[in-house]
Amino acid sequence: MKRYLVGVNENTEIIETDVLIIGSGIAGTYTALSISKNIKITILAKEAIDVSNTALAQGGIAVSLGDGDSPTFHHNDTLFAGAGLSDEDMVWLLVNEAKDNIKNLCDLGVQFDMTEGMLDLTKEAAHSQRRIIHAKDFTGKEVCDKLLTSSIEKENITLLENMFAIDIITENNTCKATLVLDQKTGKKKIFKSKYVVCASGGFGQLYEITSNPIIATGDGMAMAYRAGATLQDMEFVQFHPTVLFHKKDKSFLISEAVRGEGAILRNSFGELFMHKYDKLKELAPRDIVARSIFSEMKKTQSDCVYLDITFKSREYLKERFPKIFNTCLNYGIDISKDYIPVAPAEHYCMGGIKTDLTGKTEIDRLYACGEVACTGIHGANRLASNSLLEGLVFGKRIANDISMNHLRIHLDQETYLTSETGENYSKPVSEVEKGIKRTMNKHVGIVRDKVGLMIAKKEIDKTLKLLCSYKYTSMAQMQTANMAIIAKIVINSALERKESRGAHFRSDYPSSDNAWKKHIINKRGELDNETF
Repeated sequence: MKRYLVGVNENTEIIETDVLIIGSGIAGTYTALSISKNIKITILAKEAIDVSNTALAQGGIAVSLGDGDSPTFHHNDTLFAGAGLSDEDMVWLLVNEAKDNIKNLCDLGVQFDMTEGMLDLTKEAAHSQRRIIHAKDFTGKEVCDKLLTSSIEKENITLLENMFAIDIITENNTCKATLVLDQKTGKKKIFKSKYVVCASGGFGQLYEITSNPIIATGDGMAMAYRAGATLQDMEFVQFHPTVLFHKKDKSFLISEAVRGEGAILRNSFGELFMHKYDKLKELAPRDIVARSIFSEMKKTQSDCVYLDITFKSREYLKERFPKIFNTCLNYGIDISKDYIPVAPAEHYCMGGIKTDLTGKTEIDRLYACGEVACTGIHGANRLASNSLLEGLVFGKRIANDISMNHLRIHLDQETYLTSETGENYSKPVSEVEKGIKRTMNKHVGIVRDKVGLMIAKKEIDKTLKLLCSYKYTSMAQMQTANMAIIAKIVINSALERKESRGAHFRSDYPSSDNAWKKHIINKRGELDNETF
């Protein structure tokens, strides 16, 4: 397997910064804003700075503020959703530090919805209490906008757009720098830093149908993996149960908060069905609702089911869910009168770069935060609205660790040289990427089995063999390589876990098995027949 995708020479431009943050979503920007103001920070965005999963998040952020609620209840709900694989100590950190970090967001100007002077709380699936704070149905955008505005105003923070992080440069298991492609000039640059914080998001674009933005191709995970970091829990891929199913749009999320406000699911015959699958019905954990919808679609030979919230007034829906209301209306669906056609789509990966309680990876001076990281909180299935909270809590913890230790590290004069190998292959890289997506969608989706996973493994192995001698000259080529690497790891992990747990369901092993109440980890060189 190649350690580095591309090489550099002595003429490659070197840029120095104290902290390099890869990703401009909530995890990256909140970390930057929480670091001491005397530390120089550079944030890299793969596309425009406001393109991230955070910006698409509708529902909100979970925090125990209501009467009768407590961190203990939030902790217990998280463990229940995590299906026995959540790290209890990490969950305690999350729920106990939630309130202070939400206060920090409010101090930064984030405008959450209020009721009688208090933060308005709604409910989502698998939460025992109303504890989701929100800004209508565009919470992520509201948070992102305020964090980006605050970051731009800080003299110690520089935000750079259209910067594709290629590889983490290491020496003796220590992060020394990051190789980056400047998409505007087409030139490679080396960002030399004391610390790197990877906050690049997930890998939703491995699938044909996903709620994720185009940037979510698993780059950070692949980069860290090549550098020697551990990836954990990669078989657990969450499919959001209710994504709009329309010929013009199969990626627009219909927030879980809609079900939290009482919406019910109907099959193609207009029949209620969730009571047949779980006692919590529409508010069961996401993995259960997604599989229930998948099963109902198969039984009725339909491409979708329907979400019904027509019992709410038009005025209420326009006020509470303006983005969903107007988007559906643009597609000819008046949600105050019409059922919303929905189907599951890939949404979130529970696995990622293994980190400790301060966000550190196994590579010295490399941290990870947000969806790219695996803190162990989500276990086998993420509890709704815990993801933004995780980015906040661990972003703050990373910031505190960097602020406390930055003076002990000095940037030495070093030369970074790696060799370039490979040759250009004639097959268009876009076709290779489409092949990965088709394979993952067909064989590594909501329901899996050995036969399908082995087919997927064979297909991705062929893709990796094709890519291993490639000479990478464009972001599209490097991105496709990252996708293939992460696809292989997801498939191998899914094959290894011979049980069903949380978001990982195998029809050939339909029950959970206590023998598998453990984590599957992957490190570079450990994949069988690793050729890339």
